[in-house]
Amino acid sequence: MKKFYKNLIVGAALSAAVAVNASAADFTNCADALNQMGLFKGTEAGYELDRAPTRGEAAVMLVRLLGKETEALEKNYKTPFTDVPTWASPYVGWLYENKLTNGTSDTTYSTTDNCTAQMYSTFLLRTLGYSDTATNPDFTYNNAIDFAEQKGVVDIGNCDEDNFLRDHVVAMSYTALATEPKDAKYDNLLDKLVADGAIDSAKAKPYQDKFDLYDEYAQLVEKNAEITNMEANVKMTMDMKMNNASVMSMDMDSKISMLMNLEQMDKSKFSVVGNTKMNMSGALVGQDTGDYTVDTEMKAYYTDGVYYINTDGQKIKMPMSFDEMLAGMDIQTLSKKEPISSIDNLSKFSDGTYNVSYSAGYINSTVNNLFAQIGMTTDDIQMSIDKVDMIITSQNGMIKGMTADMVYTMKVEGQTVVLDINAVYDILRTGSSVGVEFPADLNTYVDISSIGQ
Repeated sequence: MKKFYKNLIVGAALSAAVAVNASAADFTNCADALNQMGLFKGTEAGYELDRAPTRGEAAVMLVRLLGKETEALEKNYKTPFTDVPTWASPYVGWLYENKLTNGTSDTTYSTTDNCTAQMYSTFLLRTLGYSDTATNPDFTYNNAIDFAEQKGVVDIGNCDEDNFLRDHVVAMSYTALATEPKDAKYDNLLDKLVADGAIDSAKAKPYQDKFDLYDEYAQLVEKNAEITNMEANVKMTMDMKMNNASVMSMDMDSKISMLMNLEQMDKSKFSVVGNTKMNMSGALVGQDTGDYTVDTEMKAYYTDGVYYINTDGQKIKMPMSFDEMLAGMDIQTLSKKEPISSIDNLSKFSDGTYNVSYSAGYINSTVNNLFAQIGMTTDDIQMSIDKVDMIITSQNGMIKGMTADMVYTMKVEGQTVVLDINAVYDILRTGSSVGVEFPADLNTYVDISSIGQ
């Protein structure tokens, strides 16, 4: 039971720590959006997002994103390729006629070969008006992914070069629709397709509105990401159920002060001081004495690469290098940009408050991907995040507060555990007036490695 309890807490903590960042994901939400606009139809077996795309399928998507499907079907241009099936012929023919593909040889297009992330990035950049064949090309095939990232087509979550799937095709295509074309005549590619009559305006209108609101919201998030010094109050409630029975509830009230160094995370400083009240069932920790309540005062500090914890007078410390944990990850980019493909629903109330619902599939894959990047394993824990909803309040063009509603499901040693969490963040102040205070006795904290020896 002790191992179970440890795994349970570790799982909850790790999930919460990375719940609203991004990486490769399940983009059914993007497939649905493209389908509703007539840009993605799937196969007889459905969307099939979990398999690699073929070059033939990529040709179909590209022609649709160029708004040329009707012309392609009507003209059905001929090509010298002998390996293109009937269903793909109009699309490959249109691309060949318009010098957007040369095939893989004089007589082959390799329709059934896998389409790579590099190939699809190239296709999407051409769709946006960029060239890799002009006298002064905008990009080359070899740097297509990097250039697509610069232009906002590839982001921190929608492309996996090593395991490129139809999942990423729909995510990158959806992102391209929200991206400004090279000629800047329209705010985004979707607006251009509507103006060209390539997409039904009524079907596109909800997504045009969403993209406009996303641009506004993204500017707010990006501006807030520049803040490194912050003081905030955080109130969190959690209800835990095990096999559908309530076994624990928790209320936490804390104050956070932080001075973050995003270039050298180990030089960051922060403190978390607060109180936690937990009501627990005795069965949770292997006791039959009924329910009981634990009130805990907790103080935590981070400075010079060491994490200090004071829980009701028990003082321990442990080395913790955020630089090592997050090596290879662009923290500034992570904090600045929330990919459009990660957001299921986005709305704004009359008082200026934003309501954001994130894709559960996106967040789940984010957790797994980030665990892998920082070398963490969850062999004893199966986790899924079922809900991440945020309410964002702003003041004077900056984020003032956030309310997060999150639901996690974990399977730990055969037990199904559901955590329902509500967290309210109230930003008190930012800037140079923020400071972090440390107790004078940090040198008396006991190293965690010596406990129990």
